[in-house]
Amino acid sequence: MKFESKSAQKLTALITGASSGLGESIARNCAGRGHDLILVSENAKELNRVRNEIKGRFSCSVTIIVLDLFRPDSADRLFDLCNRRRFTVDILVNCAGIFLNIDREMREIDCVDNILNLHIASFTKLCFLFGRLMIERRRGYILNVSSIAAYFPDPASLTYGPTKRYILSLSEALHCEWKRHNVRVTCITPGGIDTNFFKANNVFVPRIIKSSQISPEKCAEIGLGALFKGKARITPGIRGKLQSVFLRALARPSTYDIIKKSYFSMKERQ
Repeated sequence: MKFESKSAQKLTALITGASSGLGESIARNCAGRGHDLILVSENAKELNRVRNEIKGRFSCSVTIIVLDLFRPDSADRLFDLCNRRRFTVDILVNCAGIFLNIDREMREIDCVDNILNLHIASFTKLCFLFGRLMIERRRGYILNVSSIAAYFPDPASLTYGPTKRYILSLSEALHCEWKRHNVRVTCITPGGIDTNFFKANNVFVPRIIKSSQISPEKCAEIGLGALFKGKARITPGIRGKLQSVFLRALARPSTYDIIKKSYFSMKERQ
């Protein structure tokens, strides 16, 4: 895959959720643009794999940090570690995410704690902790990963869409407030991405969504392109935009019961 031309100045990108999927593709894309990397995930084995693959292809520094962002204190720990090692984070990418099925949400309250800590608490603190330093330097970039699930009530999960809506809402507020400090904040709201995310989280994906999934490489390119152009938000790809329009029109509170019945009927027939 071809990357956009390298930046005139080498920057350092900190990417959460970088051990697989979209986070891995964003890391590779940043490396292709000539930037150094700090890759964060709880999966040490996969982080090492990603680091080795990137260092084998690109001339950049790659640091890995094994950290579980589910923990309430994880954002502070990550920020303090970067400060102790004197890392200057020019680009922050909040890509770490999980999905909870509705039956698990109702059964395991600890899992609800996890998604709230990851999508809301850790995400928010990372934005403010690193964003504050960017404001002081009067330069920085923050890319936050939401989802088209932020736009409609999803019968498959009671927490995923609302927490992704929070990511979108805060990102838009930060975009408006921090642009005067030359800090660009962009939120991407992808539709289906062709990664292992759905399978790893035991998510049933209807055939119509599967058939229109975007590649993680393309999603990363579009998301980073929007970030460096200073856009507030973007839904990558024509198919993603169509998915968003279709689902927002179809899945509403007034149609929730019908959508839920249809979704679980398709899931049983699979």
